[in-house]
Amino acid sequence: MGKKLLLLLTGIVLMFFLVACSEDDANSENESGNNELTLWAWPGFGLGELAEEYEEETGVHINIQEADYGDVHQNLITALASGSGAPDISAVDEGYLDRMKENQDQFHNLFDLGGEELEGVYLDSKWEQATNADQDFLIGVPTDVGPMVMAYREDIFEEAGLPTDPEEVAAEIDSWESYVEAGRQVMDETGKYMINRTSDLYLAILEQSEEQYFTPDEEFIGMESDQNLRAWDIASSAGDISINLERDTAEWGTALADDQIATVLLPPWMLQNVKNAAPDSAGKWNVTFMPEGSGNFGGSFLTIPKQSDQPQEAYDFASWVMAPEQQLRIFKNSGPFPSTPEVYDDPAIQELEDDFVNNNNLGQIYAEAAKEIVAGYKGTMHDPVSELFQDGLISIEDNDTPPEEAWDNVIDEVDRQLNR
Repeated sequence: MGKKLLLLLTGIVLMFFLVACSEDDANSENESGNNELTLWAWPGFGLGELAEEYEEETGVHINIQEADYGDVHQNLITALASGSGAPDISAVDEGYLDRMKENQDQFHNLFDLGGEELEGVYLDSKWEQATNADQDFLIGVPTDVGPMVMAYREDIFEEAGLPTDPEEVAAEIDSWESYVEAGRQVMDETGKYMINRTSDLYLAILEQSEEQYFTPDEEFIGMESDQNLRAWDIASSAGDISINLERDTAEWGTALADDQIATVLLPPWMLQNVKNAAPDSAGKWNVTFMPEGSGNFGGSFLTIPKQSDQPQEAYDFASWVMAPEQQLRIFKNSGPFPSTPEVYDDPAIQELEDDFVNNNNLGQIYAEAAKEIVAGYKGTMHDPVSELFQDGLISIEDNDTPPEEAWDNVIDEVDRQLNR
């Protein structure tokens, strides 16, 4: 009996020792970062090389799963609704962000993971978007930003009798009304069009205001919003300067290549699209500020759904990969413009040049435009409502619908969708 008892006690001690060692090994493995994080994004973030570097330094493998822009958001919404299937980290575009913020209980508050260290690192407009109204919930780490400028064809402007020097162009076309008038001068003198579509003109104007379609209480104000009314009035009367082609289509590319479009309202990433569409127009373009300031076209956030059981590890990667140094590296490698203003004095931005455009201050112009971006409140239904207003403008261009009728049709459909 004594031997049996001794063997039993020895076995128990050995079992506890092995369990303790196993737990120590697991904790050691976790602390060393030897695990995997899943990240959902759409193409263009430029994270691959940095993710590999992060794994080498920390042992954390970043499993980047890419899908189309719309699919990423729809898959995330589905996963949140079902309570399973969400990644550790998901990119969320600014157009979807307020919808996610309305359901912030489905996400980790990054302030609980160290997010207070990020305040002051990003553009004010991006930080305002990333936090809630009470400034006590941080839903995501800001990624890039899409400051908009105006690219214009020097040769078409010269033929139309307009200035071609960037400062002189900005001084003469300093309002959206003067932009439309310049477009009519271009049409009268050259037969060319100022812009691809009135809906793009509408969006550029709308994005320059904090007040757009909704209040922070989700009250629809599209019928009273001064900026929305003005954007609609200017755009709906500008059909004569529009070639009525959707951006980034083959037809748009052909029109650019055939010298039919005089200006492109241009975030940094779109310059490559213009170059791809119309390579023979190299050296004919210049760039200056957009009328009445700037605007934003692009930019997202890295969020951490509550379903992730590795929130700290996820935050550590997201905050590292979107820190100023890494954003600058992403910009150098693949083009997304940093949302971290401390890098705007870096030579990579200050001395940014592109032989396609005749401007040695390209990076400086983008940096200044980025600082002027306004963080307009979107609301959970911003994108569907915006689509309706754009469709209304398209109906004017495509079907000769009178602007007043098109407006009434839009408002009726907005009312139907908001109250169904």
